[in-house]
Amino acid sequence: MNIGRLAALALLNLLNNLLHSWHLIAVLERNFISILRSIHFPKLFSGTMDGEGDEQRDNIEHLPAEAMDEDAGEQVMGLGYEDDDDDDAYEEEDDDNASIVSTETESDNVEMDSDDGSENNYVAGYGGDYSTNSESDSEVPSTCYTSSRYPQSNIPLYIFKPHHLVKCSYKRHCPPGDYPFARSGHRVVASESHLYSLGGYNLRNSSTTLHGTGMLFQELWRYNFTTKLWVLLHNPATNRNMPRELASNALIITNNLLISYGGTGYPFGESCSNDCYIYQTQVENPSVSRIEATGDAPIPQYGPGIVLHEHYLYTIGGTTGYDYSCDVHRLNLRTRVWECVYICRPEIREDPEGRYRHEVVYDGHYIYVLGGGTSTLVYDLQRIPAFNLKMKRWDYFATLPDRSSQENATFSGQGAGYPKPRKCFSCVQHTKYNGEVEAFITGGLQGDQVYFSDIWRLNFTTKQWTLIQTAQLPKPLYFHAAAHSQNGCMYIFGGIEYDIKHSRRCNDLYKMWMTIPKLSEICWEAVLHYTPNLKMTSYTQLLKMGIPLSFAQRICHSSATN
Repeated sequence: MNIGRLAALALLNLLNNLLHSWHLIAVLERNFISILRSIHFPKLFSGTMDGEGDEQRDNIEHLPAEAMDEDAGEQVMGLGYEDDDDDDAYEEEDDDNASIVSTETESDNVEMDSDDGSENNYVAGYGGDYSTNSESDSEVPSTCYTSSRYPQSNIPLYIFKPHHLVKCSYKRHCPPGDYPFARSGHRVVASESHLYSLGGYNLRNSSTTLHGTGMLFQELWRYNFTTKLWVLLHNPATNRNMPRELASNALIITNNLLISYGGTGYPFGESCSNDCYIYQTQVENPSVSRIEATGDAPIPQYGPGIVLHEHYLYTIGGTTGYDYSCDVHRLNLRTRVWECVYICRPEIREDPEGRYRHEVVYDGHYIYVLGGGTSTLVYDLQRIPAFNLKMKRWDYFATLPDRSSQENATFSGQGAGYPKPRKCFSCVQHTKYNGEVEAFITGGLQGDQVYFSDIWRLNFTTKQWTLIQTAQLPKPLYFHAAAHSQNGCMYIFGGIEYDIKHSRRCNDLYKMWMTIPKLSEICWEAVLHYTPNLKMTSYTQLLKMGIPLSFAQRICHSSATN
């Protein structure tokens, strides 16, 4: 009986997905003629071959073809053209107004953030004179043939490409400066329709600004994937309950509720938090409230990892700025009582060493701890410690190297085929259709002058590492944040870009499809690609056009709030 019920539910889900896809394809079909007119199809030859008759073949020019970003007319990789070299995909001009930082150093009681900028007066959090405003992205050109008789189209052909990094050029869609300022040490989460960014740090954030405490951003921003607009949901001026310790905290999302835990104020480590906050975002009046909890709470820390298991919020590790732990605590969200689950004692048993700025992955049975470190150490990613939720003990899992990256690597020996040890990287968890859990890690740092721009995937069923060779960050990046939009797409926002000449905090946003999603999601991207003004259409008209309800709501919800 249960098997039949599950089969029926699976069939209904499949039919619903096919129905949504059919509706979106119908929208494309109705606009097929206009789409065809917008796409450039080069005419390689005229009516006759060379040497036949008096007609001449069209003059064919060899022109470099640049790939497009997700907006028509912007040059970046990922849409419409193939590319074999992603390393130079984003050569961005130096911006004199970017948030420049000096080479990062660490001490025992501070997070690795320093800056050579001076204080300036401006509204905190809004991208202003010191934001990164360069929108020029380019890649190594390939060659295409263009006939002078046919002008180049403004809208390129849409091609879905997983495992390719695309820059989201949101700034030209927003009112001037109406988006987050460049930052690091923030956290992001995502739903199917929105990206949320909480807190962060920038030394150029003056203590006299409105939306911050010192150099920290005391704000919650929301970005809409469809309209490409940011909106500031919370700051101290609109909500007095906003937490003050908003660097290197932890953030999760469940049922459109955001939950944050821990974090540090500035100077780092002088004031830490062990409080949990709940953020209501999908209501007419968004709110922030602190959970009044009792019990055996963890000590105030920053740089922890958190997961939601059943009705418990688990927290693992972190630092006070002086001491590091990998202890496990959990908060019962029903009774609001803290409980100490496990105290690590690596000096007497095989427990993981204390760490911060690690990342955690949850598969329903284990909480895996990836990387992380202290002020002087970083931990490897070959042998993964995992906390057994049922047995309440630590286990270890050996992982397998990527053989293809071993063959192409310039070094060999121990560590070849694995991502190098790191901390301050980003990690996004994704569950495949067959139930397998995968994690994608991006960037990070190992120590002085050792920074990363690579993207790796770890399958937790096979324990296999794979280097994503078709995508990498334009420059090494750390203290950034990434999130999964629940449909297979990863978004990476902000952080510190390392350059041999100088480093800078940024507010750039990138996306990468981690898998091939439902056909309806691909159709939706195609619809938005060919009809960029669809976001201006009313909700009623969207439904009349045949846009499925769930996708129309992504626009109408944004219209009401953005």
